[in-house]
Formats: sequence, C-alpha cells, structure tokens
Amino acid sequence: MQATYDTKNRRGSAVAEVDKGVVLSQPIGFVSVSPLFILLGIFFFGPMIALALAIFDGGVAAAVPLFSDVLRDELFQSVALRTFRISLVVTVISVVIGYSMAYAMWRSSPSVRSVALALIMFPLFTSIVVRTYAWTAMFTRFGIINTLLLKIGLIEKPLAMLYTEPVVLIGMVQVMLPFAILPIYTTLLGLDLDLLRASAICGAKGRQTFTKVVLPLTKQGVGVASVLVFVISLGFFITPAILGGPKSAMISNMISTEVTTFYNLKGGAVMSVLLLMVTLCLLFIASKIGSIAAHYRR
Repeated sequence: MQATYDTKNRRGSAVAEVDKGVVLSQPIGFVSVSPLFILLGIFFFGPMIALALAIFDGGVAAAVPLFSDVLRDELFQSVALRTFRISLVVTVISVVIGYSMAYAMWRSSPSVRSVALALIMFPLFTSIVVRTYAWTAMFTRFGIINTLLLKIGLIEKPLAMLYTEPVVLIGMVQVMLPFAILPIYTTLLGLDLDLLRASAICGAKGRQTFTKVVLPLTKQGVGVASVLVFVISLGFFITPAILGGPKSAMISNMISTEVTTFYNLKGGAVMSVLLLMVTLCLLFIASKIGSIAAHYRR
C-alpha cells in the first residue's frame, strides 16, 4: 500500500516537472508578461529611482539627517498617528460592513447576487473626486442632511459637519467598501455547502453554524480584505483634502503640501519613502502570517 502511494507521488512529481519544463520552454510566456514589467519599470521603479536620487544626491551621510529631521518633526508624528488611526478605523468599519454585505449576497438568489455585485462594482467606474464632492453636497451647512434635520425639528441651526474626521471616515469607507466586499465574497463562494449541511444535521443552529463553520473558513478572505483596505487607506489623498481640510490631513496631504507649497522636495521624498517602507513591511508581515496560518491548516 505504501509502495503504491510512493509510486503515485513520484508519478505526480514527474508530470509536474514535465509540465513546468514545457511552460518555461515556451518563449511566448515571457513575451506575454513583458508589458507588465515595462509598466512596472516606468510607473513604479522609475519614480522610486527618482525619489532615491533626490534623497541620496549628497550621499548617505547627507541623507541620514533628512530622515532624522522628518522622524523627529512633531507635526509629521501627529499626522502619521492620525493616518494610522483613520486607516485602522476605516479598515474595521469596511470589513464589518463588507462581511455583512458579502454574507447577505452569498445567501441570496443568483439574480439578487448579480444585481448586488453590479451595484458594488458601479462606483469603481466613477471618479473618486465626483463621489467625494457628492458627500460635500450632503454635509454642508445647507446640504441635504442639515435641511432634513431642520425640517424635522431635531436641530435649530445647521450643524458644522463638513471638515471633520467623522465625515472623512464616511467618505473613505464608501470608497473602500468594494475592496472589502469582493475578497470576502469570493472566499464565501468557495465554501463547501456540504459542511453547512453537516452542521445542520449535527443540530447546530444558524448562529452556531456561522461562528463555528463559516467564519473560521473565511478568515483568509477577511485577512486579505483587511490588508488591502488598510494599505490603500494609508495613501488616501483626495477624500481627506476635500472632506477633512487641514485638521484631518493625512500623510499624502502633508507630502503634497511640502512639495507644492514649501518646495521641500527632499522632505516630501523622505516622507514618501517612509510611507512606502511601512506599506511594504505591512504586506510582508501579512504574507508571513498567511503562510504560517496555511502551514498549520495542513
């Protein structure tokens, strides 16, 4: 029995090696992905090289004080903490709402799924600037919300809601919801429905099935959604600038101000590099956590 199992393993490995050799031996494989490398070289590595030249044009000894000055700047520290706090809150809200919507879609009929998926994808084809300015029309002193509250009689004078952090959170969550829903929904679609039936046969109720079966099996989708939303939120620029103003500025807004207003190109480059380093570290940690979790699942 063990010999038969070893033979099958060797046969499968041999087939895999043959398939791998056939794929790698085809020149069309590199040609098909070469446009991707060209785009990465122009639009990603090109700006990174430009930032490095701006920072290290005077050598490493001249670059160290630049990083030290930025890291010791109290304004940068407060903006960085605000950026991480807002990104974390947006991630939590987006993932909670996104999981609820994805779960509702998964339990719905195919026709309802198609309509809901179209509605979720539709904002992705609309400019963020347009969607953000739509929120300003709602939260101004004479916007829809204040007008409605005045007519109902809940308030006596318009509320100053615009240029506050809660409005920034609302605008960012609205933008990030599709990025939270889609990974979770894809994970839910991959669940084996026989597990749910087995849970029901064993006497588990709906809430027990969700907490003991569905939720543990969709942790990977939740993790992907959380990392994706958090990393994208770190680099938000338009929404904080339009809805939040200077009091809710994030790192991207500070970088823009340093470069365009104060013409501090090196300071803006250092902040950009620091933000990139934090993002790459978070992605590396997330990938390691995912690898460890996958190892223990085996």
